[in-house]
Amino acid sequence: MVRVAVDMMGGDLGVDSNVAGIQRFVLDNHPDDVFFDLFGKITPIEAAIANIPGFPSDLCTIHDTGDRMISSEERPSIALKKGGGTSMFEAISHVALDRADVVVSSGNTGAFMALAKIIIGMISNISRPALVSVIPNIRGRSVMLDLGANTDCSATQLAQFAAMGTAVAKIILDIPNPSVALLNIGTERSKGTDTLDEAYKILENNVNINFVGFIEGTDISKGTSDVIVTDGFSGNISLKTMEGTIRYLLHLAKEEISKSLLCKIGCFLCRRMLASVRDSLDPSRHNGAPLLGLKKIAIKSHGGADAFGLANAISAAVTFARSNFIPNMTEILASLKTAP
Repeated sequence: MVRVAVDMMGGDLGVDSNVAGIQRFVLDNHPDDVFFDLFGKITPIEAAIANIPGFPSDLCTIHDTGDRMISSEERPSIALKKGGGTSMFEAISHVALDRADVVVSSGNTGAFMALAKIIIGMISNISRPALVSVIPNIRGRSVMLDLGANTDCSATQLAQFAAMGTAVAKIILDIPNPSVALLNIGTERSKGTDTLDEAYKILENNVNINFVGFIEGTDISKGTSDVIVTDGFSGNISLKTMEGTIRYLLHLAKEEISKSLLCKIGCFLCRRMLASVRDSLDPSRHNGAPLLGLKKIAIKSHGGADAFGLANAISAAVTFARSNFIPNMTEILASLKTAP
C-alpha cells in the first residue's frame, strides 16, 4: 500500500484543481493500493469533493489545517519560523512520522525545500536537496537537476547532484552506467565559472561516476548525456524556456492548421501522429519533480499545474514509492563516494 500526503492548499489553481487531480489519477490508474491524506482547510476541500461526481472519497482522509497556509510569496526563512500547522508543514510531517510514504505539493518551492530538509532530514553525505526531473529528448529520456531548489551551488554540491542523478538514472530509467555532464556555456574545457571548473575536477577524478565533461543548452534535447547537472538557477531557466518554447510551437501549429482546408485535411489524416507528438511534448505530462537527498520521498508539482498535471505528479510519487527508491538510492550513493 502507498499512502500519499497531499498539500491541498498549494498551487496557483487552488483546492478544486487539486481535488480534480486526485480523481483523474484514480480514474486513469484504477489503483487498489493507493490512499490519500489531504491536508488543508476542510470546508473548501469538502465543497470541491461534493462538486465532483464519483470522487473516490473512500480512498481519502482529510486533515483540517484551518486557514494556515504558506503563500507563494513567503520567504523560506519565514516559512521555517511560522510554517507550523500549515497544510504544507503537516503534509511533510506526516511523511516524516512514517504515516505516509510520499508527500506532494504544488506550493512555494523554497518553503517546501526548507521545511522538508528540516522536518524529514537529509541522507548522509548530501548537504542540500535538489529538484530532479526526467525529461524527453531525441534519444529517449534524461535526468536533469537541480531545477530550482538551489540557486547558488558549490562545486561539491554539484558533484553530489551528479551522484544523485546517477542513482535516479539507474533506478528509474534502468541505465546501468549513465553518462553525466555539467551544463555550461560551451563544451570546451576552458569555458565556465570557477565553480564549474572545480566541479569538473572533482567529477573527472571519481571513477564511480561516468563523467563525460561539459555540455551546452542545445545538447539537452539531443540526449547527449543521461544525466545533466546544473545549479537551480540555470536549471530552472532552462526548463521553463523549454516549456515556453514547446507551448509556442504547439500554438503556432494550431494557427497554421486553421488557415486552410488542405491543412485541416492533412491534420486529420495525421491526427494520431500529431497527438503522439503533442503528448510527448506536453510539460504537464512530465510534471512532478522529486526533491532528492531527503530521507523520505517529496514530490514538487508545478505551481501552475492543472488537474492533469497534478495527476501526473501523483503518478510520479507512487512510482518512486513503489520502487523502494530511498534505500536503493542510499546504497548507490554510498558506492559513488559522495563528499559532504
